[in-house]
Amino acid sequence: MRRNPQRGTPDPTRGRKSSRRYAFVGLAIALVTLASFLLQCDRDRELSTEAIVTFAGSVQREGPLEIKYPHDGTLFPPEIVAPTFLWSDESAAVDSWVLVVRFPTTGEALRFSTHAPRWRPSEEHWEQIKRKSRGSDAEIFIAGVDDEAPETILSWSSIHIRTSNDEVRDSIFYREVPLPFLKAVQDPSRIRWRFGTVDSQTAPPIVLQDLPVCGNCHSFSAKGKVLGIDVDYGNDKGAYAIIPVEKEMVMSDSNIITWADYKRDDGELTFGLLSQVSPSGRYVISTLKDRSVFVATPEIAFSQLFFPIKGILVVYDRQTETFQALPGADDPAYVQSNASWSPDGTEIVFARAKAYELSNVANKNSVIIDQAEVQEFVTGKQPFRYDLYKIPFNDGKGGVAEPLAGASGNGMSNFFAQYSPDGKWIVFCKARSYMLLQPDSELYIIPAAGGTARRLRSNTSLMNSWHSWSSNSRWLVFSSKVNTPYTQLFLTHIDENGIDTPPVLLENFTSSDRAANIPVFVELDSRSEEHTSELQSH
Repeated sequence: MRRNPQRGTPDPTRGRKSSRRYAFVGLAIALVTLASFLLQCDRDRELSTEAIVTFAGSVQREGPLEIKYPHDGTLFPPEIVAPTFLWSDESAAVDSWVLVVRFPTTGEALRFSTHAPRWRPSEEHWEQIKRKSRGSDAEIFIAGVDDEAPETILSWSSIHIRTSNDEVRDSIFYREVPLPFLKAVQDPSRIRWRFGTVDSQTAPPIVLQDLPVCGNCHSFSAKGKVLGIDVDYGNDKGAYAIIPVEKEMVMSDSNIITWADYKRDDGELTFGLLSQVSPSGRYVISTLKDRSVFVATPEIAFSQLFFPIKGILVVYDRQTETFQALPGADDPAYVQSNASWSPDGTEIVFARAKAYELSNVANKNSVIIDQAEVQEFVTGKQPFRYDLYKIPFNDGKGGVAEPLAGASGNGMSNFFAQYSPDGKWIVFCKARSYMLLQPDSELYIIPAAGGTARRLRSNTSLMNSWHSWSSNSRWLVFSSKVNTPYTQLFLTHIDENGIDTPPVLLENFTSSDRAANIPVFVELDSRSEEHTSELQSH
């Protein structure tokens, strides 16, 4: 008895043929028609578009086969490499599957077969599919059959996909971290950064690795001219590198500042959290005089609890080499963090909450609070929630911070806000509480001026977090743990009305032993592709 080892064992109390031929009695006529269509579509070019549409509309979309990826309605970038189609099939009698890619507008179809519940088209076929699905759907039929009786369909399903006219164009810079996070803390040389485009047939090249110190958050100015990155340089947790982007970049004393220089004599320590380079590259904004909850756990999927409970926003001016608190976002009664610049650099959106005073802190000047001192969050599940606020930058003079409608006062924690480069939208994360690595974190979109928040269709079922807009404001890259404890990167297309599409997995951007996080789109201006940044640490 030949059976796919990945399928279930047939019920021994039922006849083999009866289980094959009578599983879907109510659909018998339609399934025979489908079988005929699947087996002949490649050679029967006389089949009219009208007949195909009539047939597709007459068959119920029910059965034991479920297409897991891509999702119905997925929109792919025109330059992306071929995806892997995945499905599950509960029909124990299925030996193989027939796939048909049909283009309803022309009546053309491509036919494929596989003995595994997955299929990846060749790049030649994928280019053909993309070309024919620009501006109109391609319909994907997947049907499960018994090799001994291929005329009978035992299971089937279908989806529609399309190729966008909007290219991604930009490269993606992101970090790979071993898990659990304690491994990265103990051996920071294992953290590495990659930089590449979605049309790459292989994993993007590693452009930075083997750092003897821990490197954390990174950001770029407009058109990728300046890179800023947290580095624990010289045992200084406040060290921060600001480097003009060139073909070869050297991280040295000359381009490293320390946030600890801001009011150094007041006795308060500073790490500098979630820093962001301004679009012009002149300024960097960060959370200073900070204090954060940090709890590391041995599990793989969610190996740390991390969120700031104290801090003000401070701006570093690269031109004058000075630090200055941002008026309106410098109230020590609040934690003001996670700042992000508008595309023209005139305003800032940031996360704000009332500062939290811990009762069990041994060192009142400590920046990182460990597990023993934050039991109300670890075991008591004390909530801590942020609202998003906006404030004018005003050349560093600041102004009045106003809550952002749709992302504040909603009983949830709102964080990681990012403006679209065209200035129309803000996408942010929302969770029940806290900030980093929240399993229930989801992406929402609102008009940049504030308004009703709409949950993105592209959200997966588990942790949707770090995100970045492409320079044309049409693609969003974000991270999720829906498929594996090791965070993966996904894309979604967002149109001029702020409507997004189902997620597109960046398969080549994920290593089997590292989490991919903090993805940042980098527009390379007019520089050629070979002008890929290559970082070297010294």
